[in-house]
Amino acid sequence: MAPEIPLDLLIEILTRLPHKSLMRFKCVSKQWSSLIRSRFFSNRYLTVASPLRPHRLYISLVDHKCDSREVCHSPRESVLLSFSSPSSFDQDLTTMQGMGGLHMVTLRGLILYIVCGKACLYNPTTRQSVTLPAIKFNIFVQGNEHSLLYFLGHDPVLDQYKVVCTFVSSSSQDLETIISEHWVFVLEVGGSWKRIEFDQPHTPTRSGLCIGGVIYYLAFTSMFQDIVVTFDVRSEEFNIIQAPLVLSAYVDSLDFIEYGGKPAIFYHTSLKENGLVDLWVLENAGNWSRTVLSLQPCQLHLVDNDIPLTLVDTTQNGEVVLVPSDLCSPFYILYYDIQKNHLRKVEIQAMPDHKKDGIKGIPDFGFKLMDKSESIIHLET
Repeated sequence: MAPEIPLDLLIEILTRLPHKSLMRFKCVSKQWSSLIRSRFFSNRYLTVASPLRPHRLYISLVDHKCDSREVCHSPRESVLLSFSSPSSFDQDLTTMQGMGGLHMVTLRGLILYIVCGKACLYNPTTRQSVTLPAIKFNIFVQGNEHSLLYFLGHDPVLDQYKVVCTFVSSSSQDLETIISEHWVFVLEVGGSWKRIEFDQPHTPTRSGLCIGGVIYYLAFTSMFQDIVVTFDVRSEEFNIIQAPLVLSAYVDSLDFIEYGGKPAIFYHTSLKENGLVDLWVLENAGNWSRTVLSLQPCQLHLVDNDIPLTLVDTTQNGEVVLVPSDLCSPFYILYYDIQKNHLRKVEIQAMPDHKKDGIKGIPDFGFKLMDKSESIIHLET
């Protein structure tokens, strides 16, 4: 009889296998099933790099704005498209009907998106989807403008995932009057929404990102002051940081990225005209340091001056991903290497024809990158 494989060696072997094999291997025994479903193994699987794990790009096509930041209760149609990432993105197209949205957030292999005002979590590795319960907001006023935005955070100390919701109500005639309330949901068995008090009304303008257990996002106040809001996932406390004065939360050509383990604002308004990018890094004590990046002149032709660019994410190699704000043919992606000031352009050959695929009109779309972050975590609420 062959000797039994030690547990530590078994874990090292399993963490290097494709996720499809792991899903099948849960049937081997109760011990293997318990191990693969455990949070310890899920976290270990995230940290082990494997050439077998593909980079993924997720494009969500939406036929109307039901799942935007506006509060809406009508049905909607959306399609989430998954691309593997060879040099031309023309292989391995997976379509998931009824998934996705205009404001998607990716974190540690999970996708958070909005469906008719409700937060939904989707694990593309296990194909598991969870819809969180609706929130009974206290400030819903008839005749006012309403919007909401969800954020996804992870506490590395307690290993907890939390969804944060900011709901905003403002007068349709007087936009300077803003009322907001905030809710948090812990992703665990028996989880429910809990209201968090914060005395600074504001309107979020970006989905933000989570670094080291803290969520960062851009917003503006009732005085139209641009601010950076932070939310500590563990303590569930909000704080305000003054945004760089030269930036505006209304401008589409900026967003947060992770740079050297720190939150940074990538401001690319001047990229199309003169190849310049401002990088504002948030240092200790809330101070900002500015670096001006200059693109090589021979690469300026890669940027289309007629179509605005939207920042999507950053890769593990430190490349900033930019995409056109409008659907164009052929659709392309720009990768900006901050360290080398180098830009490369990749076309997507497999973009579907919205007319042939039954998507009404010219759809809105959201775009997110999942860079080597396959997660086999089991979602429980």
